[in-house]
Amino acid sequence: MKKFSILVFFFCFQVNYGQGGEYDDVYPSDVIAPIFDGGGMEKFNEYVNKEFDYSKVTKAGKLAAAFTIDEEGILKNIRVLQILDTESAVEIIRVLKKCPKWIPALRGGKPFSVKIKYPMVFTKKQKKESINDQSISENHLGDNQNSKKSILEEKAVEFKPKFSGGLSIFYKYIADNFRTPQLFSFKGGKILVDFVIDIDGSLTNINVIKDLGFNTKNETIRVLKSCKTKWTPGMQNGKPVRCLYRLPINIPSYSGE
Repeated sequence: MKKFSILVFFFCFQVNYGQGGEYDDVYPSDVIAPIFDGGGMEKFNEYVNKEFDYSKVTKAGKLAAAFTIDEEGILKNIRVLQILDTESAVEIIRVLKKCPKWIPALRGGKPFSVKIKYPMVFTKKQKKESINDQSISENHLGDNQNSKKSILEEKAVEFKPKFSGGLSIFYKYIADNFRTPQLFSFKGGKILVDFVIDIDGSLTNINVIKDLGFNTKNETIRVLKSCKTKWTPGMQNGKPVRCLYRLPINIPSYSGE
């Protein structure tokens, strides 16, 4: 499957005043812009990047959507202005429909609706070395002294690596030790991380592929590094091998308790 990276252009705001006047990109001095998750469009862009399933994008190009933030901060009139492909168009509509409420724009202290154009441009990623039964380059592995040794994907080994007591015990360790951000704006979600289980059962080359912001990347790395219990390494042809293991971690929202 082809892989794509995302470059999000600047956003075009169209502010409606009832008299029919519209202003592109800039709000007049008597207008307070809408607020999302304590911030502006940067925060909204973080939300889209977290929720959008990029596997739905089948080719490079531009996808443009539009919506209205109404007087209650709810996204309405969601539509696609420029279709790249059907799957990505359906996906951006799904993401926008599940979007949490905004604090609406204000004019003279009163809320009013704002029209937003949201373009997204996808470009092909550079081809990267695949992770298979071939040796992975030292650039991928960093400065680890064992970087020249072969690494296998977890699904490719004869006997998969195991955590003492089972994966549920490993997840429990993470849940017991992960410091959830103490912010009511933290909605929780899924973190995706991969790491290498070395031949001695230790974890190396921890790489957070997807995090939730609010320092959750560094916290994930800290928790995994702090685990002293070693894994049983993967086995291939009767010998222990270094094995790449990918793990999704569900993080709950902050409850204030």
